Amino acid sequence: MKIFSIVGWSGSGKTLLITRLVEHFSAAGKRVIAVKSTHAGYALQPEGKDTARYLQAGAREAYLLAEGQMLRMTRLGSADELLAEFRQRLGPADIVLLEGMTAAGIPVIEVADPRREKALKFAPEKLAAVVTPDGSACKRPCFHPDDIAAISAFMEAYHEK
Repeated sequence: MKIFSIVGWSGSGKTLLITRLVEHFSAAGKRVIAVKSTHAGYALQPEGKDTARYLQAGAREAYLLAEGQMLRMTRLGSADELLAEFRQRLGPADIVLLEGMTAAGIPVIEVADPRREKALKFAPEKLAAVVTPDGSACKRPCFHPDDIAAISAFMEAYHEK
């Protein structure tokens, strides 16, 4: 499996980049898994609703099915459990894009918006690449956010090294 963390400050364009990469890889016949990590509390089902009650009662997993879609809610002790599951069930050609989540050994691509005053969120030596419309200050491979073909080619080749 090819897995990357996509990071950056809020509003930098992470979600837009991931959406465009999902479209690109899916059109190429790849299976793509996208994971959004949030540090804020989040309720997939309001308290008192059925699936929330299943989890509160101690279910390890609860599923919500609606109009051809399935939402799987699983209790996790750590992000490592999610990554272990991916490693077990995904194939070498599958693509996993993690938004806002990093883990040891997973390459990090930072999305930077030069219109914002903030510096990069991560030190350049911790990054595999940077995606920004202004590549003048890049110390790593640097891509324009509109060059999805080049970004995806870099991601494919990165794991071939």
